[in-house]
Amino acid sequence: MLRLSSAGVVLEATDAAEEMLVRSDLIGETVDKIFSDVGQPIETWFAQTLDNPEAKRSEFARLAASADEKYVQLAIQQVETSEGTQILVYLTDATELKSLEAQFVQSQKMQAIGQLAGGVAHDFNNLLTAISGHCDLLILRHGESDPDYRDLDQIRQNSNRAAALVGQLLAFSRKQTLQAQSLDLEQVLSEHTHLLNRLVGEKTQLILTHGYKMKSVRADKRQLEQVIMNLVVNARDAMGGVGEIAITTEMKILTEPEIRDRAKIPAGEYCCIKISDQGCGISSDKIQRIFEPFYTSKKTAEGTGLGLSTVYGIVKQTGGFIFVDSAVGVGSTFELLFPAERVRAPEKLRAEIPKKSDCAEIKSSGVVLLVEDEAPVRAFASRALQLKGFSVIEAACAEDALDILKDDALMVDVFVTDVVMPGLDGPTWVNQALQKRPRTKVVFVSGYAENRCDQLADNVPNAVFLPKPFSLAQLTSTVANLH
Repeated sequence: MLRLSSAGVVLEATDAAEEMLVRSDLIGETVDKIFSDVGQPIETWFAQTLDNPEAKRSEFARLAASADEKYVQLAIQQVETSEGTQILVYLTDATELKSLEAQFVQSQKMQAIGQLAGGVAHDFNNLLTAISGHCDLLILRHGESDPDYRDLDQIRQNSNRAAALVGQLLAFSRKQTLQAQSLDLEQVLSEHTHLLNRLVGEKTQLILTHGYKMKSVRADKRQLEQVIMNLVVNARDAMGGVGEIAITTEMKILTEPEIRDRAKIPAGEYCCIKISDQGCGISSDKIQRIFEPFYTSKKTAEGTGLGLSTVYGIVKQTGGFIFVDSAVGVGSTFELLFPAERVRAPEKLRAEIPKKSDCAEIKSSGVVLLVEDEAPVRAFASRALQLKGFSVIEAACAEDALDILKDDALMVDVFVTDVVMPGLDGPTWVNQALQKRPRTKVVFVSGYAENRCDQLADNVPNAVFLPKPFSLAQLTSTVANLH
């Protein structure tokens, strides 16, 4: 408890109050020098609360002189004494409560941003599929000697760049398609070192140190390499291209769950990768936002703000954790924790579809039922398949497709269907159709898929997955290989 004058000066403090506030010089101090962050000047809150008995009588405040984020809950009461009107302040430690609140708010914010990023990426992938697809159709009619060829090639190249940017958004929203496999971190990092050395330049030294008896992890190799590359490039930029970047691996065994940076890590074995630099560091007010999409401390045109958000999404989708320790002027250390792979029974390998070397020479026949709710994508896909010799039946939704299939005399060799559509989704209508047409092959396409492609293929026989945006050659070769 604190006893204050009507002007907000501390007259008396209990030992417990001094201990909670970590101060022994409270007597004579004004209350605004002790507390902050109550949403309004604390004197105003005092006056409003004391003048209006119906007003809210408690408030959360941060300790003004505390280096750490320490919070207290304040409740006040006006008392009349022989010395005049005074104020009693009751203090309750609210640091843990505010930490839980911040954890919840951060979780909700990241989830909302993830949903937004995933939705935007899905729509952009449809647009990019139509743009790059119709560009491919034009290139078929304009050879390299044509004056328009270079312009068309520029459109195609920039469509591919845009597709890579959208892929980063999907990584953050954890809706990208991962091809998980058993990986030896030591081998992956050793193979990737040559590229990393080229990225950091001659004035930056890359030091790689491996731990003892490292276990394997289950992850997508390409995505894991992207995580390492993004963190190493950030470390290089933080040091201005001069200094040492240390990459170390080690095994961590948690015998009981651990709470760290508002995240709960279950007990178990983890493969740890640490990437440390000697750069400028990250201030405490920025460190809470570094994983948000499009947030960057770099200058305009030096970064998109998607590097760390991509890292965050890939690590989380793999089932891992990422933490950062940083001090301004000293450097930063990013720590990645991936669950160690348990001993598994040998996996049954699925026979791969044979690939044809020259997609331009593909000429086939057969009937394809194309189901796509985006008209531009449907138009491109239909023309591409027809150019390669397929007969194409178009449907704008799953319900239309099922109506078409009611004609038992109609022979269909391949279903090409979007995964996410209004009404019935792709896997649902395909499973219904396969009950009467069990031998029909299936190609699922999607801007993102909630399930991984191998899970879709396991649930639906004779099925493969083709992610958007896809090119004319990718679509036609996939259908031809299936057929």
